[in-house]
Amino acid sequence: MIYLFLVLTHILTDSGIAWTASLSDRHFVNYNTPRSVKRYASTPFESDLYIPPENENPRSALAVPDDTQLILGINKYSHDTSLCAADANTGKVLFALSKERITRRKHDAGNVASLVEVCLESLDLQLENVQKVVMNNHHHRILPIEENKQYHMEWESALQINAGHESGYDEPENTLFDAERMELSHHLAHAYSTAAQAPFDAGLCVVMDGMGDTYRTMLQAHVQKDHSYVSDLNFGADTFQCIPSNIQELAASSPFDFREAESVYQFRKQTSENGAKIDIWPIFKRFTRENSPPTLYNHGFENMDSLGAVYSRASTHIFGDWNSCGKVMGLAPWAGHRWTDSNGYELAPRSIPDPTMTGSVYIGQGDNVLKLDKTLMEKEPYCTRNDPELFNPVDGSMRKRYDFDDDDFTSGDKAGRRLPASVALNAISLASRVQEDLENVGLDFVKHFKEKTGETNLCLAGGVALNSVLNGRLARDIGFEQTFISPYPGDDGIAVGCCAFGLFGNSRLGISSSIQSENNAMKVWDKPLSPYLGPSYSDEEIKEAIEHARPWLEIDIVRDEDQRLEMMAREVESGGVVAWYRSRSELGPRALGHRSILADPRKKGLVRFINEEVKSRESFRPFAPSVLAEETDEWFAIGKGSLNNNVSPFMSMTAIVHKSKRALIPAVTHVDGSSRLQTVTRDDEPLYHKFISKFFEITGVPMVLNTSFNTLPSEPIVETPHDAIRSFLYSMGSIEMLVMEDYIIKRKRADVRKLLGEASNSGTIKTEPSFPRRTGPAHFESSFTLEDGNNESVSPKTRVKMPDRPMHGNKNEWFELLDDLEGEILSVCDGKVSLNDIMTFYTAVDQEEALGEKNVADAQNILQNIVHRLVRLYEHTLISW
Repeated sequence: MIYLFLVLTHILTDSGIAWTASLSDRHFVNYNTPRSVKRYASTPFESDLYIPPENENPRSALAVPDDTQLILGINKYSHDTSLCAADANTGKVLFALSKERITRRKHDAGNVASLVEVCLESLDLQLENVQKVVMNNHHHRILPIEENKQYHMEWESALQINAGHESGYDEPENTLFDAERMELSHHLAHAYSTAAQAPFDAGLCVVMDGMGDTYRTMLQAHVQKDHSYVSDLNFGADTFQCIPSNIQELAASSPFDFREAESVYQFRKQTSENGAKIDIWPIFKRFTRENSPPTLYNHGFENMDSLGAVYSRASTHIFGDWNSCGKVMGLAPWAGHRWTDSNGYELAPRSIPDPTMTGSVYIGQGDNVLKLDKTLMEKEPYCTRNDPELFNPVDGSMRKRYDFDDDDFTSGDKAGRRLPASVALNAISLASRVQEDLENVGLDFVKHFKEKTGETNLCLAGGVALNSVLNGRLARDIGFEQTFISPYPGDDGIAVGCCAFGLFGNSRLGISSSIQSENNAMKVWDKPLSPYLGPSYSDEEIKEAIEHARPWLEIDIVRDEDQRLEMMAREVESGGVVAWYRSRSELGPRALGHRSILADPRKKGLVRFINEEVKSRESFRPFAPSVLAEETDEWFAIGKGSLNNNVSPFMSMTAIVHKSKRALIPAVTHVDGSSRLQTVTRDDEPLYHKFISKFFEITGVPMVLNTSFNTLPSEPIVETPHDAIRSFLYSMGSIEMLVMEDYIIKRKRADVRKLLGEASNSGTIKTEPSFPRRTGPAHFESSFTLEDGNNESVSPKTRVKMPDRPMHGNKNEWFELLDDLEGEILSVCDGKVSLNDIMTFYTAVDQEEALGEKNVADAQNILQNIVHRLVRLYEHTLISW
């Protein structure tokens, strides 16, 4: 053993071997300016900080009085399942959350049992506190299914079919039978979600969606006088313009149904001695025919003829995902770019002359009726074409379909242009065409109803309102005094709209809140709700998450707010990527400073680095700036009519960067000179405003690059402290710093010398070596593949499943090991075996033999292999020491 110790010491000290690439080797540091080396004073992170308080069940930070009555709004059994809870007496929204945040499945659907449980736990209330529930599912009615609980829901739950495959389906937290229950149609819920919280009392609300409720559902409830369901037909079919005008006749003879496509509403808000009310009524609605059975994939959505469905069809065609419309929007501006290849030939997307959408939404017949042409999207989708340019002729490997950037991109050792393959050029052409058509038709549509109604304020809702480019044009080009889009115009906002209807009703329908407000305490929402309505996580929960991953983290505690923000700003200024986790999470798809990844907008190299190394996504995608609201017009063409330049507090609008500023902020300036910006005010977000101001003081640039804090594939924005730690570790060091409230967290490098122990000058052991330990129970699986029928060509694979490791994607995720040797090493890491022991097992050196050059070389080779695997296992959090 002493001989082996001396061999290892000799190898590590004299040979100077490079046994593995450390985390820092992957960190991209050439951002046009050199990084500086910094050292900060730190506060020791003591384990005794984890001692729980004497009160083992402290009240939640969001706890409300025990007698609080709740009104819940719910989007249920559909994608983007969500919940919003408000105080029935005051109208104050207390809690709102999307299901995806707690299940970690983006756009998750299904029942709301888990959401209700989290909500009640956060507010410290019981199920009996829920007094009224308003809900929507645009695929089918909810109440008729749930009312037959014994013979339907329990039966499906027992067989685990349909929605019953998920736990909680037939539980009272999902059915909420003891509360007053009703349903609100899809577009009305969208309208209430945005108009109810607009910072003005009257205006126009335009809903443009992929699809909403069916006409037959609305008609049946109206004819049968079913007061448990409210839709636009409750106002009377003759009170608003409807396309097609003979919808009832067509629906009676159609093999399939018709669905809401686009709607226009007017609204008025009022708080008086008679109570608070928000009246929203339809003035226009276009239905689109179901062209295929709703039992098809995604309810036949790809064959529908709404503006949102056509745009989504392009998303499916290019990316293979109907819900990647944001990528289409980001791809479209590349149509104006030109590349030159190594032979001097110009590469450019072709111009598509024939539009996908023409005419006017509001015209029912005649030459200018809305025409939709999906010819470009009816052949084999681009995403499945075998374009030869996508394959490496040497090894046959496939490159990313949309792995390209602009000509002047340079980034250290990854210098050089990335030219688009022909499949990418075709995708750019289609994206540009469909984006241009959406803007032309959308502007004509909204402008018509502005002129018709004379309304001076605009609200936008529905999935199309996530298109920030269209939103920006609607806000600037038509002449509205103010334009408002909520942080959740998509279906996760349906819960907020349902909640608003439950609170304020609609006097035009004779519907008011069933809750009698004490002393007229109920007030309408006269300004936008805070988007930060998720759970609140205590310091103890943060400490618990940190402790779970303690062996892989370096932690400083910085209680002083100014010092903490200064550290963050300096890290960002020097080229580091910082993840910021604080306070309650936001509702909606965009991170607004509470669950954000932040970087320097001046360093263009960060675009490729964050896309590839941090987010693992397409290289063409742009990033958004969070900018001080008071400085916005100095950098962006934001137009008139915004209050204190707070034109886009929820990252809802795109604006053009002034030409004189584009070279200063290339990381947040898209290829066409645009930015999807978030404007930050001191009143609404004091801490975020203060941080950006710190960065402004250092750099002279009043903004930071802001993207959502999520690094694991297909996962939504992080929600819990455990999610944040897991996502940070998964970045493998590309995120330099994680700031969680008062904790400054960095990735700890593998300490190989700690594995070996230290020797004193006399050669005796000074510090005992550490013993590597598996993170938790492990399940191994080995397999091999015979290639081309040749028994001699064997490709073995070994993988492991370790649910307790803090970097796992999900509990059933497999981690592929390098080889059998790595599997063997992992299997013996039980906390009792040292590196010396492992080396002894793999070396057959006679300890009496002299320390010769050959033996040292052989041991060095074995050591390199073993240490490389130990470090890799450590970096992926499968072992610690």
